[in-house]
Amino acid sequence: MTLVLGVNGLTGLHDRHDPGAALVDDDGVVAAVEEERLNRVKRAPGYAPEGSVREVLAVGGVELDAVDVVAYPWSPTAIGETEADVATLIRDWCRQLGRTRPLEVRFVEHHAAHAWCGFAFAPQAARAGSMGFLVLDGSGETTSGAAFILGDAGLSRLWNLRQSASLGGYYEALTLHVGFDLGEEGKTMGLASYGAPAATLDLPPLPDLRFDGGLPTRSADPALSPSSFRELRARLLQDFRDRCPHVGTFQARADLALGAERLVGERVLAYARELLPLVDTLVHSGGVALNCTVNAELARLCREAGVRLVIPPCASDTGVALGAAVAVAVERGHPPAPTGPFLGRSHDGDSVAEAAAAAGLDVEACTVDDLAAAISERSALCGWFEGRSEVGPRALGRRSVLARPDDPAVRDRLNRVKGREAWRPLAPSLTAAEFDRSFPGESPSPHMLIAALATPEARERLAGVVHVDGSARAQVVDDASPYLQLIRALGARSGSEAVTCTSFNRAGEPMVYTPADALRSATRMGLDLLAGPGWGIRLRRPGS
Repeated sequence: MTLVLGVNGLTGLHDRHDPGAALVDDDGVVAAVEEERLNRVKRAPGYAPEGSVREVLAVGGVELDAVDVVAYPWSPTAIGETEADVATLIRDWCRQLGRTRPLEVRFVEHHAAHAWCGFAFAPQAARAGSMGFLVLDGSGETTSGAAFILGDAGLSRLWNLRQSASLGGYYEALTLHVGFDLGEEGKTMGLASYGAPAATLDLPPLPDLRFDGGLPTRSADPALSPSSFRELRARLLQDFRDRCPHVGTFQARADLALGAERLVGERVLAYARELLPLVDTLVHSGGVALNCTVNAELARLCREAGVRLVIPPCASDTGVALGAAVAVAVERGHPPAPTGPFLGRSHDGDSVAEAAAAAGLDVEACTVDDLAAAISERSALCGWFEGRSEVGPRALGRRSVLARPDDPAVRDRLNRVKGREAWRPLAPSLTAAEFDRSFPGESPSPHMLIAALATPEARERLAGVVHVDGSARAQVVDDASPYLQLIRALGARSGSEAVTCTSFNRAGEPMVYTPADALRSATRMGLDLLAGPGWGIRLRRPGS
């Protein structure tokens, strides 16, 4: 049995954001956890993945000395360092965590790690055919994207995208220009739905600068300095300001968001069209793959071509530790079995009861029918805490806040308690049958990563989760989980097998991970209930 530990974000070494760890053995993915879930700092910039390493080892029931290989999702040589020096840094760090044995360290190029992350979530049927990978983000070592084909010898690179043509960098600059912070690109995506398609805009150009071969190195190209991506983003931001200075109104910002999103989307589709004739399955990964609107167009393109589309739930850098570990496992002849998104720790009833007692609260028996009644008939806002936690930025029914999906007033209250802007959309989790009924002909997503257009009837019936443009980024739930039972119980009462599902956190905070996190967050938000399979905790008393 070979144990591979993937880590991302060592302090002083690629520590910009999203540190985390993943553990893979010969049978599959054991665990994957983001550091932010443990230290409670959003995206945990500048932190080492110490807590997440300890957590994935604990979930796997092993010590650090049992690990055979550490996989790191960056190439030292591309950024002007030596593999020997970085390996020594990693080994020294592991010794501080208690490692006593010699340790093998392997490096995986950043965009290849994104690709292998997507491979981990591809079903077995997809792996039996030809697979292509389209990876697009802000910046890896010295490039901003790549395309690969998977063959008998591993990943074969078709092209790299130069850092100066970064789609992710372009979208980040746009996000800053319309008044949001870095990391809030999801707000820009929501804002774009309010844009006027016919608006006339003088957008900065988005060049297509691709090239063959390996990664350029900083030592060979002085323009690729440690600050080159930040400087590129600053130049793009200034270009947006010069060309599109009028952002003083909501509509102007929305028009700009829509125009730039379309430009980025057209480029993604152009790259995909080149790949589709070569493959049976297309994996789309990297931070750009979190744009649900662009993904909807990509999904339509894949449907028309008869190509399966896979988008991992942790498509951003939250998944590169996992991708690096998978890459090493595959190289050693042990490709992990396809995994789902629930890769964190599961907390039992005793830990819930302990956290509740510490907060002076009682845990009561609560059936799915009880909870469905509270949500659908009393418009309760419910924190839902079930099983192993999700990976990636989307809540998928394990650490979620739930509400009835038909009432805009409930949506508005939920946005208020979470500290979200009133215009931002919420999303539904629903059964496969409900998806086919409400979003016929659209592409289902198990990870809430593809927008779908609702029928006119569904727009009325699901008014709390359908956005202003008639779309929703729905999650189709098809596992035999208590969450699915709850959705069906809601359907029996309301006529729609759907529930509003949003991440269990206030704005600016990471998603909750432990029962104690859930109780603190639910109390601060003023939720009505905290519940899980068979139990519930009342948080708001009548008249309180």
